[in-house]
Amino acid sequence: MEFIHSVLAHDETIAVGTVVSYDLPVNPLSHTLITIKYAQNKADDKLLFSNVLAIISKIEVLYKGSAVFSMSGLDAYACGLLVNRFESWSMNEDGNDDDERAITILVPHTRTLYSPRECYPRTTRGELILQITYAAAFTDIDTTFAQIETVEIPNATPEKFIKMTTLARTPTATGQLDIELPIGNEISELVLWGETIPAGVADTATIDKMEILVDNINHFYSEANIETVHNMVGRMVAAPGYHGYHVHRLTAAAFAQWDDTSPAIPADHVISNHLHMPFDIFRDGQYALQTLGKSDVIVRIDAGDTGDIRVIPVEIVTSGMGAV
Repeated sequence: MEFIHSVLAHDETIAVGTVVSYDLPVNPLSHTLITIKYAQNKADDKLLFSNVLAIISKIEVLYKGSAVFSMSGLDAYACGLLVNRFESWSMNEDGNDDDERAITILVPHTRTLYSPRECYPRTTRGELILQITYAAAFTDIDTTFAQIETVEIPNATPEKFIKMTTLARTPTATGQLDIELPIGNEISELVLWGETIPAGVADTATIDKMEILVDNINHFYSEANIETVHNMVGRMVAAPGYHGYHVHRLTAAAFAQWDDTSPAIPADHVISNHLHMPFDIFRDGQYALQTLGKSDVIVRIDAGDTGDIRVIPVEIVTSGMGAV
């Protein structure tokens, strides 16, 4: 068995507000890597990591026009970390104006990278398309380029692949909100995002509590609080490296621009608003959420306010079933 890591696009200039498409390889595909190269346009200060991820408004992988992957750059970063344990080691994080930097975002078709059993099956040229939508404007960033690289497994005969698309909802009032999950495929886990989380002295969360119901019967999560679900991410992955900008600087006169004697305090991570609700803990199907033949599969949310909510189910699709 062998994998092929290759370059699909090299240092292509990114223009704001554009949509760019690429034909993906026809061999069984494990994952695609989108690397954004950019220059910091902010002097002697940190560049917010959220600004970097906001370069990409949407990433989609389309099979014959139907999405098998669809989400924002921010959500893709969160899913890479929470679903695949993939944390990009960003380059040249030094906080200086005009610094050349780079970040890589994962677009997976598997929960276990390089798995020959779980990857996107062989296709015909032009059937599988990567489509990237860039934001209408970038903040504190200029001189941007894109690198697209793919990892194929030519001799793989995959049994399944994963599908991840975004369900977006905005509550009209606080209290109970039911979001219907897709029916037909096993669901490995959910990645959720809520606009508001507890901050300062305010104890308000858009996603305050959550539960899973299948045909009106609780499964897996009969009730769970945001605080516990948020904090339990540590049982699946180590703490993310981007805890704010934990930087120690000399306070000498020569470094006056960094003159800060306050203690280094870990700040909220850029994915603090994301939650991870796993079902298939061991990735062997033992605990997967079954939806086939069901009439109603929902995540019920107790909304603490009327902020936006996004839910990304990780569906396990049997090879041969196409995009859906």
